[in-house]
Amino acid sequence: MKQSNPQESRLWAYINRTHITEKNIKELEHFKSNMINHKLSIWNPKTNGIRFLKELIFFICSNLAPSEWEKLRKIPNREVGTPYSIQYNDETVCLDYLQAVFEICFIEKYFNFRNSTVIEIGAGYGRTCHAILTNYDVKAYFIVDLKNSLKLSMSYLKAVLDEEQYDKIAFVSTNQFNDIKKQNYDLCVNIDSFAEMDEETVYLYLNFIDRQCTDFYVKNPVGKYFDKDLDSQSEGNSVVEMALETGILRDIINIYNNSQVEQQSEKYVKSYCPSRNWYCVSNGWAKPWSFYWQAFYKKR
Repeated sequence: MKQSNPQESRLWAYINRTHITEKNIKELEHFKSNMINHKLSIWNPKTNGIRFLKELIFFICSNLAPSEWEKLRKIPNREVGTPYSIQYNDETVCLDYLQAVFEICFIEKYFNFRNSTVIEIGAGYGRTCHAILTNYDVKAYFIVDLKNSLKLSMSYLKAVLDEEQYDKIAFVSTNQFNDIKKQNYDLCVNIDSFAEMDEETVYLYLNFIDRQCTDFYVKNPVGKYFDKDLDSQSEGNSVVEMALETGILRDIINIYNNSQVEQQSEKYVKSYCPSRNWYCVSNGWAKPWSFYWQAFYKKR
């Protein structure tokens, strides 16, 4: 039968019955962040987190430089562990290794990796080590970490690196820390772990860097945040309280206010300088996270 007027589909009959109801459309105060707009303009971020993550990866890939693609392609076995990934330029790409590429591209402007000795404090599962060992001919790579994290990085790096690359790594638990004070290192790397340590521990490591290292790269948050919109405190108040008390930069800021982030970055650069014997060569925003900063220091 030929329609005389447009008709709503079964889908939109359901939406108008459940989401965009006459009652709901009268309440304008919060409609752009509730179920009405989640059917009109934007997917619900609370139930579409992976979708937004993949969109973020896609957007970043669309802006990668040829040199960044070259570094990414040199890192094999990135799919181990089944990360959330997309396909771009015939490459499987996840957010972790995009960040690793950004990090090493920043570092190489000020540091020559060739035949160097690198020490990383808090390596997570080892993605930065993986990226460095497959892109540069380093002499040795030390990882200092807590016992369980160390076991994870040992297992992961064994799976993704070839034997020659893996043999360059020395895994050092925190209770063996005194052992690594016996030699010097060309570069120390810390990514996203100083902000999760007790203040005293951070200063212990900075003191170690001051004495034993020549160059230092650090990437961490510029401060803390307290915003229930971001995670609804899903792990409970006690975990939030523990997070707020760690690190040496504990000012609570609006992490989606670039002016506040940039202002706090000045404190960041001063706080992570190991001592007066060092100077900051360069610093800047560590994309894609709004409140992460990176800095590179050299000993005078």
